[in-house]
Order: sequence, then structure tokens, then C-alpha cells
Amino acid sequence: MLTGTADQDDTTAPATKGRIVTQRRSAETSEESDSIAETTETGADGPRSAGTGRRADLLSLGSYLLGALFIVSPLLAHYGKRMPISPGDRAQAEYFLAWAARAISHGENPFLITQYNVPFGVNGMANTSVLAFGLPLSPITLLFGPQVTFDLLIVLGIAGTAAAWYWLLSRHLVTSRTAAWVGGLVGGFAPTVASHASYHTNLVAQFLVPLLAWRVFKMLEGRPVRNGLILAALVVYQVFINEETLFLAALGVGLVLVLYGVQRRDRVRAAIRPLAAGLGVTAGTSLVALAYPLWFQFFGPMSYNGGEEYMTTFRMDVLGLTSYGSNSVAERLRRFGEPPSPLGAEEHGFLGWGLVLLLTALVIWQWRSVLIRCLAITGIVFQVLAWGNPLQFQGRDTDVPGPFALLEHLPLFDTLLPTRLGEVTNWAAVPILALGLQRLIDLKVADVRAKRLFLITALAAALVPAAPMPIKVVNRTPIPTFVSSGAWQQYVGPDQSVLIVPSPDWSFPTAIFWANATNADMPVSHGYFLGPADGVDGHHAFVGPVPRPTDKLFTAATYTGTAPAVTEADRVQARADLEYWHTSLILAPAEPKWAAVRTTLTDLFGPGEFTGGLWLWDTRNIE
Repeated sequence: MLTGTADQDDTTAPATKGRIVTQRRSAETSEESDSIAETTETGADGPRSAGTGRRADLLSLGSYLLGALFIVSPLLAHYGKRMPISPGDRAQAEYFLAWAARAISHGENPFLITQYNVPFGVNGMANTSVLAFGLPLSPITLLFGPQVTFDLLIVLGIAGTAAAWYWLLSRHLVTSRTAAWVGGLVGGFAPTVASHASYHTNLVAQFLVPLLAWRVFKMLEGRPVRNGLILAALVVYQVFINEETLFLAALGVGLVLVLYGVQRRDRVRAAIRPLAAGLGVTAGTSLVALAYPLWFQFFGPMSYNGGEEYMTTFRMDVLGLTSYGSNSVAERLRRFGEPPSPLGAEEHGFLGWGLVLLLTALVIWQWRSVLIRCLAITGIVFQVLAWGNPLQFQGRDTDVPGPFALLEHLPLFDTLLPTRLGEVTNWAAVPILALGLQRLIDLKVADVRAKRLFLITALAAALVPAAPMPIKVVNRTPIPTFVSSGAWQQYVGPDQSVLIVPSPDWSFPTAIFWANATNADMPVSHGYFLGPADGVDGHHAFVGPVPRPTDKLFTAATYTGTAPAVTEADRVQARADLEYWHTSLILAPAEPKWAAVRTTLTDLFGPGEFTGGLWLWDTRNIE
């Protein structure tokens, strides 16, 4: 079976009770084991009392929670009055949380979002609707709003991901709580997680990844039905958090198993049968549980086939591995004094020079370990694939094709953001770092103080520059009282919608925030989501609703700040578009920067009415 700390080529560790630990051999040899050992109550430093272990656990978990709170502290300090720079994805995530709460309170199908993109709706399973969180946390959303639920999920997602890695490492891979704690820091606070703190609840919640890997490896020990059912439960829940993360975890764990099998055919041979049986139980159970949700995702209303063209171009620079995250200590210092800019949310595999050098040294030092070789090769493979196609060097596109070209047109890969393959690189780095630290801690030297100073210095040089800083925020525009008071409801009947201009997208999410303030009760004609191109089920993905001719006028006014010339033909078409959207009410923000939008609406539909902090046009009064 697969080993933990030191998997050398020619020895076998004895089995004890369930933890993967370093098995120290006699003084005559430094060879270490290569099998999956089981739990031992004795750590590398000797027996550890239960009280000491519990205190270390509590301190570790507390530090992760404080670290997560530190990252979002600018939002918490002025709660409700701040939002991240470029908050489009956050607005979308809040809407999905609001929709889940509405689906619970109104008894609606959570997979079909009927209040968005009216009258067609949105396929929630084909979007990042995070129903795994939105449904159980619906009481919080209904009581306090989706903003509170979002912030809670960000904090718990970061801290929980770090804690999950800490648990896996401390219970099944290393005996040093310090090594496990450091591994948890990289697992939960690296850019692949922390860079999403402003935007994506689904991508900071990677806490099931170490558990998924653990349960796969447990299958090698037998009991395929029990282990298969446990893994199936994790798989089903992860589907409703983020399917992409599940797909990447399956690829990463699968490659580690293949690499191990190639190098240890004799030991893997006996484990193939229980592994295959367990995975069969997992697949069968998962497919039964997910049959309807997956059918709805791929064949239900507003389903699509293949990724959105722009999103699938997101890839990592060839030098991305040694780069620091845009919100890291190193980058903040480098950009000190510059105006705030949006954080890079797709910074997967960004480890920074310090950590890359430390990991490289640890891999070389432990190269005789089969597990270390498997993890290192896996990390490198996924890092190279994350370069996408074509390659990008120092921020510039090249004509050089990347290895991802071999995969980009395959099913599932064609919807993948190549840069996210770098998540696997980060996951591989966590146990490599923890195992290396364990071995360094166990190393017997004459000068213990010098060793401790060396460890502290090396870790500080690797981790401090890469540490995430608090997210950057701007003032949140208050919700107009016309929306927050529910006054809009008297204008909107059954099967009707509200048109809010500027139309919502990643850059201009005002309409989404207004809809969020109603807990998704307001039916809006547009939205920021993934749906089929041309509105035809099964076409490739497209962001937003099918554009109508009037949308082009709104877009011109929004992006140029100048009202386009409006003809009589435009007015006729605009009325036809209102019928297409089932629009009974048109709303526009009152801020001066939206003057061109309001002018365009006036040119199309006549004078509007200012009330409750916004401008409105009642379509019943439009001739």
C-alpha cells in the first residue's frame, strides 16, 4: 500500500493501527519504509499525551480561523458598507445563495432558477450555484441576507480547508503537529484558495479534497462496500460545491495511484481488487444519487455543451509557479503606493520563489521516497498542463502550443479553465512540505538550537512573502429604498419581469445586488450566468442572456458613457424587446456616472420617474 512519510525502495514498514508515520530503523541503516503503515500512538519524537495533542489541535484550528478573519477584515470592519474591487463574481455568488433560500421557502426546484433571465430561467446545476451550502444555510440567508452567508462561507471555507489538510497530515501522514500545521497553512492560505476570498465561495471550499484522497487510499486496505459508500457520500456533496474541484481531485489522485503502481507493481497487485470494487461501489452509488441533478445539468432547460470561449482561455504563465499572489505580502510591498487594483482570482499554483526553492530541496532530499516522487511528478505535470494553449510567457501570449492542446477538446476538459489545473500542484505541495518538515524535525543533530533557527528561517523565507493580506475593498453603494422596501412589487405581476439597466455582468453587477437585496424575489430579465449560446439547449456556453437589439444600445451607453443615437426603428424594437422579456418595470441607478444610460432609456421610452433613490419607467405608461 501507499506510504506516508518516508517511502524508500527496499524496505517494508510494519502495520500498527492507522496512521502513516515515519518508521525509524536501526542505527545501522537510515533506510525507511515504503508501505502504508497504520496508526501508531508514538510519534517521531516519542509518545505524545492526549492533552498535548488536543491543545496543539485547538491552537492550529484557532490560528486558521484568525487567519481567515484577517483576510476578510476590511469587509467586517465596516460591515455592509464595503465590497471587494470588481465584485461581479461575488454578486453572482450571493444571488445563488439567495436563490437557494427562496427555493426552500417557496418549495421551488433549486436546479432551475426562475427569477433570473426571465422568462427562460437559468440552469442552476450548470452554474456554480453551491447548493451544498445555499440549501442548508437558507435560514441564515433568509434572516440576514446573502451577504452574511457569503462572508461566513469565505471564512469557514478558508479555515476549514486548512483544518482538513491539518487533520489528514496529523492523523495519517506525520506525527509532528508543527509539520501538519505548516502543511495546513499552505493548503488553506495559498493563492489557489485565498485569492478567491473576494469572489468564489465554491473555490475557497476545498476542505473535501484531502478527505477524498484519504478515502481513495483507504480502499487499498479492503472493505470495499464501506469505503465505497463513504467516498460516494463525499463525491455527491462535492458535486454540489464545485464539480470542477472534484474532477481535478480525481485526476490528481488517479495520477498518483498510477505512478505508484508503475513503481510498486508487487505491492499494488494485491490492492487492485479492493480498489476496483470500492470505486465501483462509489461510482454506482454516486450515479444513482446524482442521476436527476446530472440529467438536469446536461439535458435540462438552459443546458449547454462545452465551455465558454473566453473563460477557457484562462491559463497560467510559464513562470506562474514562482510568482506570488496579487494579494500576497511580496506583491503588496512591490506595488506599494500604487492605486488599488482587482485581485487576480485565478492564481492557482502560484507558490512564490521561496516556497518553490524549499520544496525543490525537500524533494531532492527525499527523492528515494516513492510517495514523494509520485507527488512531485504529479505536481509538475499539472503545473505544465495549467499553462494552457498556447503558452504565455511573462504575461505575453506566444505561438508555442502547450501540452494542454492534447486535452482541450475532450469532454469535461473543454469546460475547464486551464489555470485551475494548478490547484493540483498546490495540493501535491502540501504533503511534500509536511513530510519534509517531519524528517527535518526528526533529524538528530548536535546543535538543536541551530537546527531550530534554520527551520524557522527557512519557513519564514518561504511562507511570509507568500502570505495573503486583507482583501482590497471599495465603498458599497446603498440599495435604493424603492428596492429594499419592496415598493417594486406593486408594479410586477405574475410572469412579469424587471429590466434593470445597466444590464448585469461581471463589470457592472448593480442589478444583481438589487436582486440580492430582495432575496431573489425580484424577477429580473437579465443576469450574469452561463447558458447556451443563442438560447438553444445543448449549444456551447455563453455568458448572460441572448442579446437583443436593444441590449446593444444599453451596452454602448454603459461602456462608453455616451448615449447612442436612437431612431424610431430603435423605439419600435425596444417595445418588442420589452414584450420578449415580459417587462413591466424598468429601473436605473441615480448616480451621475449612469447619466448616459438614463438618457438612452428616456430616448427610447420617454421621461422616467425618480423615486426611492432610483429612476423608474412603468411600462404600462409607455405608448
